[in-house]
Parts: sequence; C-alpha cells; structure tokens
Amino acid sequence: MQFFEKLDFLMNITNTSNSALGQKVKLDPSYISRLRKGKRNATKDEAVINKMADYFSRHCVSDYQRKALSDTLNINMSVTDTYEISVYIAKWLGNIKDDEIKAIEGFLDGLNKLNINSKMPKKMTETNKQKNESSKSPQDEISIYYGVKGKRQAAEYFLMEVLAQDKPETLLLYSDEATDWMTEDPEFAAKWAELMIAVLSKGNKIKIIHTVSRDLDEMLNAIRQWMPLYITGLIEPYHYPKKRDGVFKKTMFVCPGVSAVISSSVGQSIDQAANLLVRNRIAISAYMEEFRQYLNQCKPLMRIFGVKEKESYLQTLWEFEKEKSDSMIKTESLSNVTMPEEVSSAILSRIGIENSDLTDYQTQRVKNFEKNLQTNTFWEIVPVFDLEEFKENRVKVSFSDIMSGGSVYYTKEEYIGHLEHLVYLLNTYDHFHVNLIEGLPESNYMVYAKEDLGVIVAKTSTPPVILAINETNMTAAFWDYLRDIFGEKAYQSPDNLEEAKKLEKYISKIRNITEFFLKSD
Repeated sequence: MQFFEKLDFLMNITNTSNSALGQKVKLDPSYISRLRKGKRNATKDEAVINKMADYFSRHCVSDYQRKALSDTLNINMSVTDTYEISVYIAKWLGNIKDDEIKAIEGFLDGLNKLNINSKMPKKMTETNKQKNESSKSPQDEISIYYGVKGKRQAAEYFLMEVLAQDKPETLLLYSDEATDWMTEDPEFAAKWAELMIAVLSKGNKIKIIHTVSRDLDEMLNAIRQWMPLYITGLIEPYHYPKKRDGVFKKTMFVCPGVSAVISSSVGQSIDQAANLLVRNRIAISAYMEEFRQYLNQCKPLMRIFGVKEKESYLQTLWEFEKEKSDSMIKTESLSNVTMPEEVSSAILSRIGIENSDLTDYQTQRVKNFEKNLQTNTFWEIVPVFDLEEFKENRVKVSFSDIMSGGSVYYTKEEYIGHLEHLVYLLNTYDHFHVNLIEGLPESNYMVYAKEDLGVIVAKTSTPPVILAINETNMTAAFWDYLRDIFGEKAYQSPDNLEEAKKLEKYISKIRNITEFFLKSD
C-alpha cells in the first residue's frame, strides 16, 4: 500500500473527516484531502506522522476497528496500550520512504550493471526451430488457454504469429496483471526475450502502456527488463496518469490484422484466468479500437536516449533545465552545469572539440542555471574521492561518454578549478547548496531531479542510456532518494559557510597531493 492508501484506510475505519484530522495535525483540510487521494506526495514530517498515529490509535477502540487494524498492519492486537498502537501505526505510515529508496537503489544498481547492446540486426534468419514452432500455432479463430501456463503458451503463439508475417506492424501491448508469469520461469523469460528481439529485428514496433500504480519496485524492474529493447528506439512507452482501483485487471497484446491475446482477472487471480488467443479479424479490430481509446487517455512515460540521440537529449535537457523548480543532482563526480567556463573550455580543448556548438550550449546552460538560482534552490551531492584517484587522473568528467563519445577524466587542476567554483557559488547564491559526502559507493549513473516536475536518470558508462521521466510518483521517489543521500539535516538546515570550509579543506588536500604521497612513502 502507498501512503495515500494507508491514510485513506485509517480515516475510513475511524470515520475521520479531513477537517478533523487537519485540526489535529495542524494542516489544512484541503491538503489532507489531496494527501488522501494521492495528489500530494507522502508527508516526510515525522512530527505530523506521529500526530496522525496518535489520533488514529485513540479513535480505533471498537472490536471491528481493532480487527481491521490487526489484519492490515499484521500485528497482534492483544496490545491495548494506546501509545504502543500509535508507534505501530507511525512505523507503518512512515516506512513507504524506506521501501521506495531501496527500490530506487536496486533499479540504479541494475541499470549500472546492464550490458546494453543497441545494435539490432537488420534481418534475423528464421531458424528451423522457429519454423517448426510456427507451424504448431493454432489456426482456430479463438483458442483458450488457462492459468499462468496458458498465458505463457498464448503469448508465445502470439509472437510466433507476428514473426511469420512478411509486413512489419506496430504491436499494442498493455497489462496490469502481475508480471510473474513472464519473469518467474527463467527458461520462459529467456524465450520471451529472444522472441521479442526477433520481432523487433523484423522491423515491428511496439506501443506499450505501463501500469504505474504497481508497487514501485515491480514497476522499476519492468522498466529495467525492457531496457535492452527500449534502446532500439522501436518502443514507445506510455502510462495512464489517473488512479485506478486495481480490482479488475486486464492484458491486451494486439497485432493489427494478425492476432491478439486477451485475458482478465480479479486481484491476483491469474492462476485461474482464461487467456484468449484471437485470430478473428473483426474481433482484432475491436480490440485495436479499445486499446486506442485507452491510449488517448495516456501520457508518455519517458523518453529514452542513446548515443545516436545525443542532439535530442541535449534539447530535452535544455527544456528540463529551463523549468522553474527546485533541483537536486548526483553524478559520478561533479555536475556539468556547475562547471566554470575556464574548466569546460580546457576540457573541450584537450579532447579536440573546442569552438563547437557544445561550447555555446554549455555557456547558455550555465547562464540559465545561475538565473534560476535567483528564485529556486539547487542541491548538489559531491562525493569525496580517495586522493589516489587524483594522483592517477581517474576522476571522470560527468557524462563525458555521451558528450564526447568516450570517457574523459579531470586533470588535478581542472578538478580543483571546478571545486573552487562550487565555493564561489556557495558564497554567492543563498539558494545553492552542496553536501560533501565521504564513503559513497562508486557509481556510473546520474540522477537529476526537479521537484514535482520530472527526473533525468542516466547510465553514464559506455554505452550511455538516458531516461527522461515526468511521471509524478516516480519523480517523487527519485527526489526522496536524492534527499536521503543528501541528508535530512543538511537538506532542512543547509550551512553554506560550513560546506565552503569543507570544500576548501578538500581542495587543499588535493592541491598538496604530491607532498601527501611523498610523506606516505
């Protein structure tokens, strides 16, 4: 359950109005209403959560209320102490943040390790095995298969039917049923991936509607599993932006004029569901229209960029950074947008692309960034590197793989120049903050979030992949992930003078690196 679902449950079983809870926790009833409907991000204020928990514990006194609370929170309600119950409720209400942070960490770790080959063969030769399996495909206008095994069989026949066509089509895919049927069996998962690659290699395209109301971890895993296919540029991902009750679930795989797989279930009951493999042309047209009607109510989930889409990515980044919103960023080193002109010029000159459009682009980015600092806050997470990294020039320039086609590393002087500019920004702009953090694990990714607006997530190692996301819940989850790294105290009460002193001390150590290693020897 997400925070708004938990809050709604507690308010329902205690028959609490928005105004009553608002009065207790000192929040406007309209804000409580938005929290309850999921239109506002979960509150991170522990004091507010504790007050809510105290209120609900005092108003949960009847047997049916205690039973509902016991079943939902999975606790022993032989406990009668009101304070102890409030502790359980507060823990339950507040743990959504930890769960989401773990989900984001898992996604980034998987993205970091993902071996993406964006080269799709122009033509895949059909193997004898594929020909034999294709010949087994049912010829009935409607065939029915049951349960998880049946869903796998129907999906496999569907893809084989698509592969048998000479003319490429745009497949229409949607499912809000549990994805276990696709991922639990490693043998089927491998077969599914192989068939999907074969389908795309023949020039077919895909429009897919993702279900963002899933558990965040499941949603991110689904995106990660589709990533090798996304990078081909042949898949358009969408999402339905409004809340759904999630009781009735449906799967629709449609290939226009060829076949369709249709199934529906209630809750998690796909083990008993009937899966229809449809080859009737009129029925397929009806399912196509149903999909398109739903698609008209959806929004793009994200845009995906690789090396070939460099110009499109830079344009998207430009539009992203023009938006007025508080921002937070973590890269593998230091962000490009806080890089001073003399450092960026030195790096571009060193790699042979000075006086290019990229130079003008970077100059304009910095101007726009400093203009936004007049009104909006910018937080940057700065990792502390081992001094050995500077001795051997192993500190990477953030996102250099997509900017220059290969990894580029700071010289010691360039890195010091960048850090000194951070000190300047801290001393000049009240809305600019950094947190110098030791012990951060090495990473090859960037997370750049604008609160309530969107997030750019990138795998920065070769080959780089960039995701531009504006879905509300995912944006909030990545924002909370960065905020957790930055640290709540540093986030709530930033001390620019203290951080400037830390940076100057760090700069001094790097500047005296030769002397440091001579003493160590």
